[in-house]
Amino acid sequence: MKRILIYASLLLAGILGSCKNNNELLEVQQPQIKDSEAPSLTISSSQYQATSAISGVQLRTVSDEAIFDYDGKSVRVKAYSRNVGDTKNSPIFKYGDLLNRAISYKNAHPLVDVQIKFAMYKIGFDSYVGFNPADASYGYVKGNDHGGTSSEKLIYSIVKAALNQVKVDFVYQYDVSESVYNYINGFMEDPCTTDPGKKVKDYLKMRKVSWGTEAYQQMHAKYMTVSHYTGDGADVFNSVFSTTGNVDDHGTTGIPTSKDWVQSGILINGHQQLMESFNTYFDLIYANNTSQSAFHTAVRAMHSSNSLNYDDLHFSSYFTPIPSAPAGNYVPGQPDSSAVQGNAWDTSFNPVAKYVSQMASVTGDRYLKVNMYHLKMDNFGKKFYSELQNIYQSSSTGLKHFRFLAKENSYQSTRPLSVFNNIGIMRYVKPTHAKNLTFAFSGTSAYYTLTGSTNLKLDENASKANSTIVVKEYTTDHPVYNAYKDIYEYQF
Repeated sequence: MKRILIYASLLLAGILGSCKNNNELLEVQQPQIKDSEAPSLTISSSQYQATSAISGVQLRTVSDEAIFDYDGKSVRVKAYSRNVGDTKNSPIFKYGDLLNRAISYKNAHPLVDVQIKFAMYKIGFDSYVGFNPADASYGYVKGNDHGGTSSEKLIYSIVKAALNQVKVDFVYQYDVSESVYNYINGFMEDPCTTDPGKKVKDYLKMRKVSWGTEAYQQMHAKYMTVSHYTGDGADVFNSVFSTTGNVDDHGTTGIPTSKDWVQSGILINGHQQLMESFNTYFDLIYANNTSQSAFHTAVRAMHSSNSLNYDDLHFSSYFTPIPSAPAGNYVPGQPDSSAVQGNAWDTSFNPVAKYVSQMASVTGDRYLKVNMYHLKMDNFGKKFYSELQNIYQSSSTGLKHFRFLAKENSYQSTRPLSVFNNIGIMRYVKPTHAKNLTFAFSGTSAYYTLTGSTNLKLDENASKANSTIVVKEYTTDHPVYNAYKDIYEYQF
């Protein structure tokens, strides 16, 4: 890949003064390293459809499509996963695939406004996505340009979308290695491929979150929304894609650098209201990227009118921080096990609390499977255990089958996760970065899948920016639940 050094000229003091409040110019003062990525290959709608027999080959890391037809909607869901040792990182690949498919749709429908919003906690410089379904590199993410003109940095896919007049709003917090902000900013003045009278900056808006470096100050969300994209057989609208993993740097074999962990992702197509809830949350992050306290105020103002989270028969979205009262109080600088802290046990705004509470009220066999990167025995973790213990020890009939996987517990020395073996089986330490829970209530034939960026910790619910999707199934045929059960059982 050719690399061209483009040295930004020093800005005059007066210009700097006039721009000091512009979030988009915070990091423009360093020399830019610009990847030419030439030639910029784009895939046409007909090419995606012609190669669907190839690209549609079922992989063990991509589930079959589940279809929910209800209330005038036809919603389609796929689960993506990565196991330890997998050289094909399907969840992260899909971000690049969606960007390229949005370009394809835009080029086929130039008068349609195509919009992408992309929020990511950490993003790497060395993650090259194979995006051409006619090439053997398709589906892979590696640390080098493994597919020639058929692969590109995922961060260049963001630029390429804007070059093709797809509107992209992008917000992130941390660079895994080199500065992603400086790299992308180096393209802002480039003319659009599809209209040289327009520039990349007319379509690409980017901000970097600067809330601080403490854990509770993380913009921890990991998702993308796409208004339109080209599918293998038909055009797709109103999509949400959410992962448990960040865009980490990858090695040349396709293994994420120092993070060979289980990951998952979920793609939900055809649900406008769900997508709009994620877009609204994105806008709150973007508008408050320099002030976490302002972000907290904005989110909680929407929570007070129940206008941020979304809920219907089959899908819900939950966004943090939860309201301060009754359980979401968070005091920076104090231990998360302190009496001054809340415990985040809010059955209206915390989906884990909601479904554990529901579990306590139903009859019949009850199953809980937890696949969690960080299950912290702080005030939230203690409350989580206590509520499950009450259910387990209750006189209610039916099986109470609780299973847990976890990688981290930062309170392990004083409050070990082995306590969960008193109410089920805990597997710790496991190389998982998932944030997934599944609930099954046989007495009511209800199956719930929770996934997103939220770990089982107090600050994840009461301070950080996080999102959770809930998928609700009510028949013995529950394919989304089954897909996440398979992801769990791989390690258990």
